Amino acid sequence: MQHELIQTFRHSISDISYQVSISIPTDRAPKEGFPVLYVLDGNAYGTLCREIVKIQSRRAEKTGVSPMIIVSIGYAVNDIFPSLRVYDFTPASAAASLPPKPDGASWPTHGGAKEFLDFLETIVQPFVYQSAPVNPHNQILFGHSLGGLFVLNTLFERPNLFRNYICFSPSIWWNDKEILNKERADFLMHDRNLFIAAERTEKMDMHENAFLLFQRLQVNNPRAVAFRSPTGENHMSIVPTVLSDALRYLFSR
Repeated sequence: MQHELIQTFRHSISDISYQVSISIPTDRAPKEGFPVLYVLDGNAYGTLCREIVKIQSRRAEKTGVSPMIIVSIGYAVNDIFPSLRVYDFTPASAAASLPPKPDGASWPTHGGAKEFLDFLETIVQPFVYQSAPVNPHNQILFGHSLGGLFVLNTLFERPNLFRNYICFSPSIWWNDKEILNKERADFLMHDRNLFIAAERTEKMDMHENAFLLFQRLQVNNPRAVAFRSPTGENHMSIVPTVLSDALRYLFSR
């Protein structure tokens, strides 16, 4: 069972508010507090993550996945992927080189990753800490696609903010792979872990970019980084297919 808290927060550039949902296990908290999974694109993936954790943690002795707090960070709209996410998940740049959108529309406002990261660190995390018994040393950030890009940006900019990072189909292609300019070999030191997954497709070099990043990080941190690319999955289906695997991997670290 879960106890849920929902809170809205003002967005820095939009009338659309953030909607943050905190699902807290009704189980007795361990002495160190519950692990925390922060879910980006909460409108799309919040419920999915809650259900996967609920099922996996029913047999924690088998799966290794214990009950945890799920923090779903979304927006107070019905759209599961609001265009505002493009602003929140992408790093700022003096000039952006972007491919045409498939629908021919212009790209929404982008470059707000620093502001969103500040929001997570100074608003969301303190809200979670005051709302539930948290294990500060076992916090996970999950993101997919542009959310996966933001996960990498967080790891590269503020690696100590979370212990574990899950990025699915990260949009490394964004702005001519500018995110890779922030990469260093020591990001996964000090007990940090990264789980990467990408579908087998040539679109935007999604698989190639993710796998090459994995290979480089693995050289210095072979046990701190994992990569999965299941056959037959697409850009969306990879999330429910691999998420349980990612959680089990990270809980075994």
